[in-house]
Amino acid sequence: MRPFVPTLAGGSGLALAALLLALTATDLGAAGNAREARREAMLRPRLVLGSPGGNQREVAAPDLRFVFFKRTYYTRHAPRSENPGGTRVDVEDKRAGCHCLRFQDWTRERFVQMRQIEITYPEDGRQAMVRYTSRNGGLREVHAGEFFGGATSLSPRFTATIDGVVREFPLMLGGGPDEHWPEERLLRILFLPPPPPAPTPAPPRRRS
Repeated sequence: MRPFVPTLAGGSGLALAALLLALTATDLGAAGNAREARREAMLRPRLVLGSPGGNQREVAAPDLRFVFFKRTYYTRHAPRSENPGGTRVDVEDKRAGCHCLRFQDWTRERFVQMRQIEITYPEDGRQAMVRYTSRNGGLREVHAGEFFGGATSLSPRFTATIDGVVREFPLMLGGGPDEHWPEERLLRILFLPPPPPAPTPAPPRRRS
């Protein structure tokens, strides 16, 4: 004999199945929304800017990029009146950017793997010091000249839209005697979302 398995009537079974599917979809949707929120928070870094006098402010920078330059030399024909050899060398610094730190050997450290970046500017030097902390707690400190193009092309830099204006924060100064670090400097880049606000304590219960 076949074992007896209790079942719900057709209508009730379909209703129960629909309810289970709805609950599952709700749970999956909530999980997906939470993941998307975390991802958006990771892609919305915050910049800490410092001004003379120790004043600091924190701004959101969703379009933050690290910008570097690749210098290319082109040999082109030139009139003899310009160069007796009939050629000239043109120099072009091609601009590129990424959501990472790009080094001279073309290796990179991606923003999404970082907790924060700290930048210090020597008053008597021309290379900023960059220290970044990874999400696993690793720490590395480098001179700006170690980034791609820093020793052979234009200064590597960070760029972001702040107060509706595209700002650039160079990490190296050129050779001109009149070049100085900007008054408002990029001090830190924070990649982790800010901590949630502390819960409001419940009011004390009145004794009856």
